[in-house]
Amino acid sequence: MTDHFAALDQPRAAWLDPATLKEAFHRKTLLTHPDVAGSVPGDFASLNEAYQVLQDPKRRIQHLLTLENAPPLAQNQIVPEDLQELFMSMGGLNQRVTQLLEKARAASNPLSRSLLKGELLAAQKEVAELREKIRELSGAAEERLRRTDPKQTADLSILYRRFAYLGRWSEQLDELAFQLSVL
Repeated sequence: MTDHFAALDQPRAAWLDPATLKEAFHRKTLLTHPDVAGSVPGDFASLNEAYQVLQDPKRRIQHLLTLENAPPLAQNQIVPEDLQELFMSMGGLNQRVTQLLEKARAASNPLSRSLLKGELLAAQKEVAELREKIRELSGAAEERLRRTDPKQTADLSILYRRFAYLGRWSEQLDELAFQLSVL
């Protein structure tokens, strides 16, 4: 298995400084870019993959755990206890907004679309509030990751699950916000 940390001269750590990581990536790619004479084919692609993995906290944790022979297991995919209420909120909001979007798309005239405007605005507000909550939780998880010892595989597995759920929910909310914005 390729060690993405070594590829970009980074320490095997749960948290990496984004600016330092980006600088290392740019420095290395200047030498391996396909347009540079003498570059080895495939080096640029492997550096790009290393950067993509290391810049994403969830993927970085997964890679680190795999390197430590403790990859996150499928059984660890239960929703973290402190996120279970948010899980229920996400499910309910997703269902309500999906039904509202279907109703809005089926509205055949301006009057019926106008009557849905209040519901659409309320849904946009609820999506925005949940997006902010997830941003806050992601920031707190990043801060916790910053303080986590890379040898504490149990703690890293918990953080991996947290980033997995928060990332998935963030993507879902982004999609709902977009769908609501184009009506």
